[in-house]
Amino acid sequence: MAGLLALLIATLLPVLAGSPALAADPAAEATPLTVRLVRMTPAALPSKGKVVFAGTVSNDSESAYTAVNLHPFMSSTPIRTRAELATAADSDPATDVGTRLVEPGQFAALGDLAPGQTVTFRIALPVKDLPVTTGTGEAGVYWIGLHALGQDHNGVREVIGRARTFIPLVKGSRTTTFALVVPVREQVRRDADGRVLGTTRWSDALAPTGRLGRLGGFIASAGGRAATLLIDPSVLDAVADLKEKNPPLSLGDGEPEETPSPSATPSPNLSRSVNRLDPADLANADAWLSTVTAAARTHTVLGLGYADPDVSALSRRRPSMLELSTKLAATTFGNLDIAAVPAVAPADGWLAPDALERIAPESMVLLSDQGRTRYRQQWRTGTDQDLVFADGQAASGGPGPTEPTDALALRQRIISDAALRSRTGAPGPLVVDLPANWDPGPAWQLADFFTELDTDWLDLVPLSGSTDLSTPTYTGDLPYAADQRREELGTANISAARTLVVTTSALNNLLRSKNTVGHDLSGIALNAVSLHARRDARSTRDQVGATNARMRATLGKVQVLGTDFVTLSGGSGTLAVTLVNGLDQPITVGVEPRVGSADVTIESAKPLEMAPGQRTVLRLKTEASRIGVTQVVLTPVTENGTAIGSPLTFSLRTSQVGKLIWIILLAGGLLLIVMIARRIRRAVRDHHWRRA
Repeated sequence: MAGLLALLIATLLPVLAGSPALAADPAAEATPLTVRLVRMTPAALPSKGKVVFAGTVSNDSESAYTAVNLHPFMSSTPIRTRAELATAADSDPATDVGTRLVEPGQFAALGDLAPGQTVTFRIALPVKDLPVTTGTGEAGVYWIGLHALGQDHNGVREVIGRARTFIPLVKGSRTTTFALVVPVREQVRRDADGRVLGTTRWSDALAPTGRLGRLGGFIASAGGRAATLLIDPSVLDAVADLKEKNPPLSLGDGEPEETPSPSATPSPNLSRSVNRLDPADLANADAWLSTVTAAARTHTVLGLGYADPDVSALSRRRPSMLELSTKLAATTFGNLDIAAVPAVAPADGWLAPDALERIAPESMVLLSDQGRTRYRQQWRTGTDQDLVFADGQAASGGPGPTEPTDALALRQRIISDAALRSRTGAPGPLVVDLPANWDPGPAWQLADFFTELDTDWLDLVPLSGSTDLSTPTYTGDLPYAADQRREELGTANISAARTLVVTTSALNNLLRSKNTVGHDLSGIALNAVSLHARRDARSTRDQVGATNARMRATLGKVQVLGTDFVTLSGGSGTLAVTLVNGLDQPITVGVEPRVGSADVTIESAKPLEMAPGQRTVLRLKTEASRIGVTQVVLTPVTENGTAIGSPLTFSLRTSQVGKLIWIILLAGGLLLIVMIARRIRRAVRDHHWRRA
C-alpha cells in the first residue's frame, strides 16, 4: 500500500509542483519550502493504529537547504467551540500551535533540497506517540500538521515550511449527520449561430485534469454515499453539444444552415487557441456527461433554473423569466431522466427578501448563513418553500498556508465542524454547500474524501425537502444590503433577453418540423440574465443581441413580394401577391394586411402550410368606398398572429371610373329607349291620321 501511494504521489509530482490549487495562501508570508499534505488518514483521531501523512515538499526558493527533516506536530489543548475553530482557521500560518515530534521514527529525513527540487514523503505515526490520545485527551478538535526544518547556507536551522489542518477527537456514542451539496456550475455562452463559445476553455475544464473533469471524478467517487448535487442544466446541454462537435442551432429535421464552425475555420478573431475541439476533447466531454448524468440519476439533485438566473433581479423586474428558466430546466432534466427538485441557490448566498413571493412553492431555497452560525439550518417559508441556510464556516475550508478548499483541507474542516456541532444538539444535518466554482484540486483522489468520512459517528445524508410537520416557519429577515442590490443585473440585460424570447416564440410558431428551437433559443436568451452575466453584463447582452439579429434575419426569409404601386378600378377587386418561404424548413404562415385608410379593407390570408423554398400566389379580396391613394403593408404572420419576415409595402390607388362608365351606359340606354318609344308613338299617330 505504501509503495502504491508513493507511486501515485510521484505521478502527480509535476502537477502538484505547479498547481495554483495547492499553492500557499497568498495572504501568508511565503516560506522557502512548500509542504503539500495531500493525504492524511484517518480523518478523526483513532484509538489505536497509526496516523498516516503523505504528500510532497518543494524548494521554491533560489537557495539550497540541507538536512531537511519533516516533523509532525499536534496541539495538546482542544478547540472546544465552532467560534474558536473559525478563529483558528483564520490564524497566521506562522503561529506556533502544537508540539513538534522529534524522536527517531516520528519524522521523515528528506536530505538536501536544491532550488526547484520536489520530493515525496510518507510518515506513519503511531497513535501512542501523539501528545493526545482518545484515552487521555479531551473531546474536541486539535491542530495537526507538519513542520519542515532545514539548514541554510549560513548554518541557520529553522522552520522553512509547514502544512496545517485539524483533526477531531470524538468520544461517546452520539451520532450526527451532514449534507454535502456539490455544485455543477459554469458560465455558458453561445455565438449567434447557437454554438458554444470558447471550446478550448471548455475542453481544458472537462479534461480529467481540469476543474469540471476533477469535479466529475469527485462526484463519481461518492459511489452509493448520499451526496447532493446542485446542477445548472444549461451546463449539461452545453457539454452534450460539445461531444457532438458543437453544432449550430438546428431549425428542424433538415440539415442546419451552413455557417463556418469556429472550431474548424479559424479567423483573425477566433483562433484555435480559443476554439480547440479535438477527438480527445470530444471523448472527454462524452465521458464527463455520462459520469455526471449517471451520478445524478442515483443521487438527490437540486435543479437550478436554466442558465443559473439572477433571481433577485428577475423576481422584481421580470418574473416571467424565472418561470421560463424553471420550465427549460425541467425539460433538460426530463430529457436526461434526472429527477430534480427545483432550487434557488444564488452563488453568493444572498437573496432579496421579496423574491420568495416569486419562487414556486415546494422549491428548495438554499442560502448561505454568511458565516453567522445558526442553531437550526432548515426551515419552511411563509410562501411554502423549503429554506436552508448552508453553513458558511464549514464551507470556507481549512487553515493556511494550504489552499483552504483543497479536498483534504475541506474534508478536515467539515468533519471538525460536524464534531463540534454534534455537541450542541442542533437539529438536522450540518448543511455544507461547496463554493460555486469549487475545484477539488489535482490531488483530490489521494484525499479519499468520502471514504474517510465514513465513521461510526458521522452519517452523510441527502439534502431534501423537510417532511417533518414540526419544522418551523422562518419569520426572521433575509439580510440583503444595498451593495447586493447594486450587483443585480439591470433592465438592459433583461430587455435583451426578453427580445430574443419574443423572437423565439415567433420562430417556434412558424416552423412545422420537429425541433428544439424554443428550448435552445430561450436558453441562449437566459444567458443575458444569468448570475454569471454580472461579471460582464455588456458582453453577454451583446451576444444575445447578435443571436436575436441572426434569428430575425432567418425570419426575414419569409417574404411577401409584389409591385410597389397598385390601382384598383371600381369599388372592389383582388390583389395578387406572392408569398415566399425562403427557409429550408416547412412552415405555416399567413398574411395580415395593414391599411392606412378606414375606407379600404383587404381580406387577410389564412395561415397555410408551405414546403421548403415554396412560392405561392395569394389573391386578396379588396374593397374601397372612396377615391384616393392609400399605403398598404402586407405582413407574414404566424398562426397566432405574430408578425414575422419581410413585409410588402405599396401604394394602392382606388378610383370610381368603372361606376361612372356604367352610369353613362345606363343613361344612354335609357335615352335610347325613350327615343325609340317616341318614334314608335309618332309612327302610330301618323298611321292613324292617314287612315282618317
